[in-house]
Amino acid sequence: MISRIVLGVLLAAAACFGQAERGTFNGSITDSSGAAVAGANVKIYNMATGVELNAASTEAGVFRAPSLSPGTYRITVAAPGFKTSVRQNIVLAVAQTLTVDFALEVGNLTESVTITAETPLLETGTAEIGSYVTKKEFDEWPIAVGGGRRQIQQFIFTSLPGTTGGTWQGSINGGQNYSHEILIDGISVGRMDLAGGANSEFSPSAESISEFKLQTGTVSAQYSGGQTSVANFATKSGTNEVHGSAYYYGQNDALRANAFNSNAAGIRRQPFKQHNYGYSIGGPVVIPKLYNGKNRSFFFHNFERTTTKDFNQTGFSTLPMPQFQQGDFSQILNAGFTGNAISGTNVGTDALGRPVIGGAMTPRCSTPC
Repeated sequence: MISRIVLGVLLAAAACFGQAERGTFNGSITDSSGAAVAGANVKIYNMATGVELNAASTEAGVFRAPSLSPGTYRITVAAPGFKTSVRQNIVLAVAQTLTVDFALEVGNLTESVTITAETPLLETGTAEIGSYVTKKEFDEWPIAVGGGRRQIQQFIFTSLPGTTGGTWQGSINGGQNYSHEILIDGISVGRMDLAGGANSEFSPSAESISEFKLQTGTVSAQYSGGQTSVANFATKSGTNEVHGSAYYYGQNDALRANAFNSNAAGIRRQPFKQHNYGYSIGGPVVIPKLYNGKNRSFFFHNFERTTTKDFNQTGFSTLPMPQFQQGDFSQILNAGFTGNAISGTNVGTDALGRPVIGGAMTPRCSTPC
């Protein structure tokens, strides 16, 4: 019993995280004449996880189901005196609000009308403009490798409408470089203009991302900060079946040709080895004899690592001289850099405002600086 209580507390805590990546279904339920049907039972079923939510239509025949994870759903509507209406394979993307209307036919509840395929629904609930990248597209589209790993930020700025630039400088809809907000599962991880580039925490592992939406235009008030756009990522989640992946990307100097200029100068090919590897796994939370999380709770884990051995570096590296560790920098300071306040010389001081006389700090360090 104690184990179940602890698990329940952890699951409840997880539900308190940000919801900005969640989607919403709303719509109206009417009869064949267009009159509102009140009190209709609406069941919303996630076809990947088996999680089912219930809602009901209001007196005006309107229903709303917020805070839904991105995925593929089945919506079933039932009301006394009408045939049960079912819509299958409705794809809800990141931060999307979809309007799904139902016109019920007179009949028995045991009878059903099922729509198994239809054109993609238009998002009419918001004024936002955005670009969706679905899970299938994200898995199949090529993502450039930069810095030893697949760069999602570079993919955004080289593939989606309204974007210009690359990994280290980019603009959306004419805004400042990297002024867009970045959300991962609804949690803000900051703005790119404050990061100074595509750091790891701002560019999650490509293997961990299920889908994302680049939101532009009139951004909803739930996103604060005055940014021009929002990059909204949804990570993969576990399902009722255990699934996972493993991958490796490698570069090796044995498989690389020498540069033309190096060949001309008689310089041999420099050693270079780069390895990018990782894995992901997800499924239902199952504790033998204690808890079966199918249709209820799930886990997902992702790991990625990059190692590089590159000897093709230019420049020099030096070590400090022993006297430097005692505060004596007279060998590298100009002759005019003294503690004498004479016109034409530079007066230097240390962090405490004491003059640097003869290129040495006063008093000398008793221990290495």
